[in-house]
Amino acid sequence: MTDRARRHLWLLFAGLLLLVPYREFFSDRVPVARDLLFYFYPAKASLAEAVRAGEVPWIDRYRWGGVPLLSAPGAAPFDPLNVLFFFVPLGAAAKTWILIRLLTGLAGFWAFSRRIGLSPAAAASAGLFFALSGPTASLAPFLGASAAHSLLPWLAAFLLDLRRAPGSVPAARLAVVAALIVVAGAPEYVLYAALTAVTLVFGRWTDDPGSPSAPAGRVAAAVLLAGVLAAALAAPAILTGVTTVSESSRTAEGGFRLEAAAAGSLPPARLVELLSDGLLADWTRTLSLPRFGSYYPYLPSITPGRLALLFSLGGLVFGGSGRLKAAGLAGIGLLLAVGPATPVWEVAARAAPFVASIRYPERHLLLSGFAFAWLAALGLRALDRRLVPRAAAPVFALLALATLVDREAVARRICFTEPAAILTSRPAALAALSAPAPGASPPRLLHRDSLVPVSRFTGLDAIAGNRLGAELLMPEYPALFGVASLFFWDYDLTLPVEALEWTRLLSTALPQSSPLPLRFLRAAGVGAIERSEPLPGGGWIARVVPLEGMLPPWRFAARVVSDPDGRALFRRLLDEGIDARSAYVQDEPASVVVPAAGRIVSVNDGAGALELVAEVDGPGDGFLMLWRLHFACREATLDGRRTPVARMGFGFAGVRVPAGRHVVRLRPDTRWVKIGLMVTLAGASILAALVVRARRRPEGPPAG
Repeated sequence: MTDRARRHLWLLFAGLLLLVPYREFFSDRVPVARDLLFYFYPAKASLAEAVRAGEVPWIDRYRWGGVPLLSAPGAAPFDPLNVLFFFVPLGAAAKTWILIRLLTGLAGFWAFSRRIGLSPAAAASAGLFFALSGPTASLAPFLGASAAHSLLPWLAAFLLDLRRAPGSVPAARLAVVAALIVVAGAPEYVLYAALTAVTLVFGRWTDDPGSPSAPAGRVAAAVLLAGVLAAALAAPAILTGVTTVSESSRTAEGGFRLEAAAAGSLPPARLVELLSDGLLADWTRTLSLPRFGSYYPYLPSITPGRLALLFSLGGLVFGGSGRLKAAGLAGIGLLLAVGPATPVWEVAARAAPFVASIRYPERHLLLSGFAFAWLAALGLRALDRRLVPRAAAPVFALLALATLVDREAVARRICFTEPAAILTSRPAALAALSAPAPGASPPRLLHRDSLVPVSRFTGLDAIAGNRLGAELLMPEYPALFGVASLFFWDYDLTLPVEALEWTRLLSTALPQSSPLPLRFLRAAGVGAIERSEPLPGGGWIARVVPLEGMLPPWRFAARVVSDPDGRALFRRLLDEGIDARSAYVQDEPASVVVPAAGRIVSVNDGAGALELVAEVDGPGDGFLMLWRLHFACREATLDGRRTPVARMGFGFAGVRVPAGRHVVRLRPDTRWVKIGLMVTLAGASILAALVVRARRRPEGPPAG
């Protein structure tokens, strides 16, 4: 066996230990923790449905009745590993995704540890410290963010390669991993990658005199080249993400001010849990504690692990070069995570509004998780250098096993599983809503509990609460069974300001006795309302009640009321009792027009576009009301020619259709994806050319 193979046996050993907490993934059960059922599974299912149908997945037909999919950062639509969902059943694809990300993070931290001077055996223990830490385990069910988290150690490793030997090949590796972090769709990791890069590019990272650093100018040029190439490779995700964020509810203009952005900060009292899980509560089981009010932990576990923390302290005292960098990075993450408890987060948020758009400041502990693992690796390096060679192997093997014993139960409970039927068996409560025929629009459901909450989860642990959420059809779980959801609370980057405003209004109006909310919901094409009801013997049941006089979401208006004064127009909408036959159009001269009568001949509501064959009697134009969010209908064609889209119904869309029979097609703005793909193609070509050139003419000594 070669020395290289023997070194990698330690990595294989650590990988096998890492799989132990996730052994249920090798059964017929599927992971369902956190947002898997209520966000990631539906998004990935929509993506896979489109690709299998041979369509470009421009639209998620189920979320909010239709929203852009390729510009939804949280869905990570450009991540190459999405190919799993195209060919493998949903649950199996998610299990494979999670395990690949965990093993990628382990291998990346092993590679990073080797570059800062650890032996293969010590690096295996360091990799387990990272892969079994509380932040890493807590992030496993968040498919996009876990992808970015698993790549952060590789970014660090490739940065050190670049410092040793700047050149095209190391720059290319760094560019690829940076681009993959961006397309993972977790915006906070752009910040974490930048902070990690700044920390590692300057100063010493090891005490080994045999690890020299190249001249600063060459390193800076190579890092700049890698950054430009990474931006080019990730251009579709960057351009669509910036466009989406610009009108998102997650901006100050959308009402997401600092006070709202601070929601989800880490309570300072939880800092004691850095020492060990469960010191305040077992957050893998407890949804909330009364003394923390409405606080819900983004990260059930925040500790590096007891052994990792012990070696972190050793690294801080004996770690040598790099310890202050790692400690500083850990401190930055902690200060940002506690939000307004210190001035640091608010100063950062005001200086860079991007920081305030990262919902749940608690997630900044993910940066601290990487930094604590780095400190622990330095502690392992100090131990490694003090051990005689014959003692190193058994010591680090026992240490790896002890790390597993320390973290196994917590990691297993965080990413819990359910029988696979939870993804395939249609809930009985949805019997009132039939699955759509091919090409038909999905029926629309309002999850009333999201707007008028009831105390369904009091006293339940996380697993029972998650199961009850599925039984009570929490959005967007019904999408797995062909049912769309509308008007639910979510500050997701995908949703525009108007979506937030409508949910605020409905959450205020629904508990009142006024008939206006139901009239508006009927006008918007909502076919049924879900409402949780208590059972006599305890527990809850979902009741899905169809709305009387349900209206299709695409229909012609009998009257068009327009006014550039939005307040006046909205007042008129209310005064007229929300007339479902009328289109209330903004940004046009004040008028009341009776348009020509029209009808929908056929509908093809696909992931590529909403296509309607419409017939207008004339002599004038008809007005087609489209109760889909305006930003999902930006590109409209009439018989293949571009046609303007009006803002109708305060955030929805409308199109004027001339007399006769016409084909109307609508989809989100596709420009930035197309431009981004061209930029990516150019960047990939340049990258390939640089690598080929470097392979033909070696640039210097190989990376360590």
